[in-house]
Amino acid sequence: MIGSVLLPLSLRQGTARLWRWWTGELLALLPARVRDRVIPTGQRLVVDFANNKAHFLRSKGGTLKRVGSIILDDPGMIALPQEAQLKTVQRIIDRAGLRGAGGLVRLPRDKVLRRVVDLPAAAAENLREVLGFEMDRQTPFKAEEVCFDFRISGHDTQLKRIKVDLVVVPREVAVRVMRLADAWGIDLDLVDMGGKTTREDQLFDLLPRSSRAERGRLRRRLIFASGVLCAAMLSAAAYLPLQTKYDDLASLDDLLARARADAGKVDEMRQQVENLTTRSRFVVDLKGKQRTATEVLNEVSRLLPDTTWVLKFGVRNSRLNVSGYSAKPSALIGLLEDSEMFASVRFSSPVTMDQKVGLERFNLTATISGRDS
Repeated sequence: MIGSVLLPLSLRQGTARLWRWWTGELLALLPARVRDRVIPTGQRLVVDFANNKAHFLRSKGGTLKRVGSIILDDPGMIALPQEAQLKTVQRIIDRAGLRGAGGLVRLPRDKVLRRVVDLPAAAAENLREVLGFEMDRQTPFKAEEVCFDFRISGHDTQLKRIKVDLVVVPREVAVRVMRLADAWGIDLDLVDMGGKTTREDQLFDLLPRSSRAERGRLRRRLIFASGVLCAAMLSAAAYLPLQTKYDDLASLDDLLARARADAGKVDEMRQQVENLTTRSRFVVDLKGKQRTATEVLNEVSRLLPDTTWVLKFGVRNSRLNVSGYSAKPSALIGLLEDSEMFASVRFSSPVTMDQKVGLERFNLTATISGRDS
C-alpha cells in the first residue's frame, strides 16, 4: 500500500513491463514440458471493444470464453485510464491466468472500413505498395492516414484479375488502442476488427507498420541478448567466427539488392498506372467533345427543306457525307453552313439532273465541329 502511494503511476507501469519481459525471458529458458505447466500454451487474451465497454475473453483451441468486462473511462480512448480501471483490468487478467499471454484487440465494426478491391493479377507481387497507391481512390483516406491489412480472396485466371479483401482503420484509432493496451499491461500482438473467429489465417493485423518493425527489432534484440548471456555462461572464450560476419554482410547485400529491385518494380507499376489514367481521361474528354450521330442526324433533318430527299447519310471521323435529290442543291450549302455544327460544306461530286425523278442528284460533305469549337 505504501509503495502504491509513493511510486508514480508511470514508474509502476514501467516496472511491471520490465518484470513481464524478464519473467518471459526466464520462462523461455525452461524446458518445454516445464514451461507448459507454468503457462498453458495456445491461449490468447482477446479484448473486444463494443458499446463503450471492453470485454476480456480467453481464446483457446478456437473457442472464446468471457472472463470479464469494464466500462471505459473514455470511450474515445484518448485519455489514459484511471488507477481504479488499471487495477480492475489487472485483476481480470490475473484471475483468468492470462498474465504474459499475447493480446488481440478487436475494434468495433464502425471504426473499420472493409471492402473488396479488384486488381490485375500482376499486382500480387507488390500488393501492399499497390494498395497504398490505390488507397485514396478506394477509400476516403490517404495511405499515410491509415493502417491496413489485406487478403487475396479470389482469382480470375481468364481475365488475369484478383479480388483483394481490404481492411482499413484510421491510424489515430490504432495508435489510441496501442496506447490503451500498453497502459493495461497487455503485450499486444494483433489489432483486428470485431468478429467471432480467432483463427490465425483469418485474422487481419491493423497495427501500424512502424510498430511491427519496432516490435521485430525489440524481439531480435532480446534474442541476441539472450544468446550472448547464454554464451557467456557456457564459456567466456566463445566467439563468432569472422566468416559468419562476412556471410551476414553478404546476406544483407542480397536483401538490399532485392529491395532495390522491388522498389524499381513499384515505380514502374506506378508509372504504368499514371499512363493508363492519363489515356483514359483523354478518351473520356475526346468522347465528350465529339458530336453523336444522333445529334448530327437531328441537325441535318432540321436544316434540309422538304424539297430534299436523303438517300445516304454517314458520319465518320468528324466528317459528314450526305447524298440525295433536291430541287435546289446549291442552297443546301448555305443552309448547312449557317449551323454551328458544320463547316467546310462542299459538293464531293458534280450535281447532275435525274430525268426520271425530275430532281438534281447531289453528294455533300462537311466537317463536324466539336462541342467546344
